[in-house]
Amino acid sequence: MPNSSRPNFNRDSNRESIVAEFLDKFFYSENFRSFERIYSRKEQLAGMDVIVISDNNKKMIIDEKAATSWAHREIQTFAFEISFLLDSKEIPGWFLNGTNRYKNTHWLCVWPRTNSKEIKELSDICSAEIVLINCKKVRRWMRNMASKEQKSLESIEKRLRNEENVNQIDWSSLRVIISRNLPEKPINVLIPKEILRILSEENTWNISVE
Repeated sequence: MPNSSRPNFNRDSNRESIVAEFLDKFFYSENFRSFERIYSRKEQLAGMDVIVISDNNKKMIIDEKAATSWAHREIQTFAFEISFLLDSKEIPGWFLNGTNRYKNTHWLCVWPRTNSKEIKELSDICSAEIVLINCKKVRRWMRNMASKEQKSLESIEKRLRNEENVNQIDWSSLRVIISRNLPEKPINVLIPKEILRILSEENTWNISVE
């Protein structure tokens, strides 16, 4: 989860730490043969949050992604980061990994839920929907979606950066958005939860702790 190279990182770090605690207690220990949480800052910045061994002895390097800002209500998409700004310079996001910086094999997409409040402590999380998905599989699906669209994703990204009055563009049956209210002005593509469930090949969980 961590990315200290970004502005305002502390905005989400506490909530993400709580989600990580939730996952260690209620998810990894119940669904994998073994797991190891990574605490090395260098490895975390390379997309390595947890290493798990499945029941069939498969090793997976997981980058945890949690929709912590929306824990108070149900949402039907997950935001995959295309790019963000750092000191006015555009930096590739974690989704397309153009720099090959990220070493994770899988993303763990988490939709934590609370009873209509923000996440401030572990007991605030009453449930979570979780999808474990292979990075290559999602990127391959994304390339297939791009092949059906005349306009490139890069052109959509450029338009969002350059046209201040445009905050969302429909592209290949997906929504691409820019969050101008955040200092880093990230651009994300919103992928429907249903699509992620299909791509995960049934690696989905609904956890309730109430």
